Amino acid sequence: MKFSKNILLDSVAERKNHPSFGLEFVQELGHDDAGYSEMVIIIFKYKEKFYSVDIQHVNGENNYDHWDDEIDCPEVVKKTAIQYYWEEVK
Repeated sequence: MKFSKNILLDSVAERKNHPSFGLEFVQELGHDDAGYSEMVIIIFKYKEKFYSVDIQHVNGENNYDHWDDEIDCPEVVKKTAIQYYWEEVK
């Protein structure tokens, strides 16, 4: 689904909701070192469905500087994984 670049950058990309448009920030995944190298995926909710958008800031360049006015954000679903580990018996 396509979303406005400005609405995404002013809300969920800043980890905030956009109540008047109906966007709800859900989760940030990835690496953000507060300035130099940021590569994150933002998960947000719109009309009971979840979508994602990639935000990258690498070597002084932002991927969103090259976006069109509307961004195609894929719909995503949450998957739960069970992780097992081994522990020494004492």
